Amino acid sequence: MISHHYTMLAPFRPHPLVRGGHLQTIIGYYLSNPKTISQTKLHLVPLPDADKLVLCENRPSRKAGYPAVIVFMHGLGGHAESPYMLRLAEMFRHRGWIAFRMNHRGCGKGVGLARHLYHSGRSDDLSRTLMHVSKIYPGIPLIAAGFSLSGNALLKLLGEGRDPIPANLCGAIAVTPPIDLSKCAVALCKTSNYVYDLRFVRMLKDTIRERQMHFSDFPKIKFPLRMTLRDFDEMCTAPRNGFTSAEDYYTKCSAKQFLMGISVPTYLLASADDPFIPRTSFDDLPENQNLTVHITSSGGHMGFVASEKTPLGSYNWMDYAILRCAEEFVKEYVGVPELISGR
Repeated sequence: MISHHYTMLAPFRPHPLVRGGHLQTIIGYYLSNPKTISQTKLHLVPLPDADKLVLCENRPSRKAGYPAVIVFMHGLGGHAESPYMLRLAEMFRHRGWIAFRMNHRGCGKGVGLARHLYHSGRSDDLSRTLMHVSKIYPGIPLIAAGFSLSGNALLKLLGEGRDPIPANLCGAIAVTPPIDLSKCAVALCKTSNYVYDLRFVRMLKDTIRERQMHFSDFPKIKFPLRMTLRDFDEMCTAPRNGFTSAEDYYTKCSAKQFLMGISVPTYLLASADDPFIPRTSFDDLPENQNLTVHITSSGGHMGFVASEKTPLGSYNWMDYAILRCAEEFVKEYVGVPELISGR
């Protein structure tokens, strides 16, 4: 289901030294990342339950042919300062975009500002974030880009129709989203994925300790020495967020069931060799003219390290695909032939 709108993308071919999903995932995370980004302005986004989110805004370094805004939303265990978030924001900023980087509850600069936990179904938080940005820039085309966990939440927001989305949201991009959470939890339990599972669990335990430190009435939770992400969801994510079990959480929050309802032009990028998002997650998807699904044969989880440099001059094919699709969304929205990148 690759729309004609994206046939202009140079095809992804994995680098010969970065073969397979695991290498693509690991090398892709660390490839050419800026240490810092200039001109960051912080925004507090209040939530109905008294928690607050922190948004990082980076203004463009040059004037574009037409102004546009993009909001990047990180994956599980990440934050606004994650390498790929900084890299992408800097790339868009240098092409004349206004770039926002979202911190989920209690992440990054939002540590201590959120008592509640974030999870794959927190589409309401994404709604609040996008509405906040739209209020600041109401007349400018807006793009949302969600990675992994945020990709699922973004697709859920767009398809479920429960929470508001901005009128100027002209496109959405979901990169390697776990749209079938139960299948992903099973995949993470495989021996070959032990390192990823261990890393996710360690980061999630840290979020609990952080809340116990900042909120004296936060419950004390005794974790077993060895536990999986699914165990964490059973012990914490589900009961702390009103679900009866981990499976209940996965069933209600998986975005796959909401894809038919998406009415905003959306690009979903995934890889067939993603270590912990099974290719079968994307079987039997509904036909929706607003949704383009692009599954590459390789690329890992948010890796996409290419065999040759992209037209942007790097091996980060994911960045190239996101920019080109974002440009196309804006171009179609405003009806202007050539915009932004100055190619």
